[in-house]
Amino acid sequence: MDIDFYKLIPKQRAVVNDWMEKRVIVSYSLDMERQNVWVFMAAKSEQEVMDVLSTFPIIQFVKVNIHELAFHDSAQVVLPELIMN
Repeated sequence: MDIDFYKLIPKQRAVVNDWMEKRVIVSYSLDMERQNVWVFMAAKSEQEVMDVLSTFPIIQFVKVNIHELAFHDSAQVVLPELIMN
């Protein structure tokens, strides 16, 4: 990874955040060594996944492996109860 890659990170985060707001990307994780990223995505086909991934600014720097999941489960985020005074 060189300086050109690192300059793309803010744009990458913006694109990922946009897809997450649209509920296309379900989750996005980076390992501690900053070598692997896992993207869980709601898509109907591998082509649809590639269409989303092609919008990633860092796409020319990464190797992509796509695996169809039987299911993806995660703990729900629970917000504290609001108290209106």
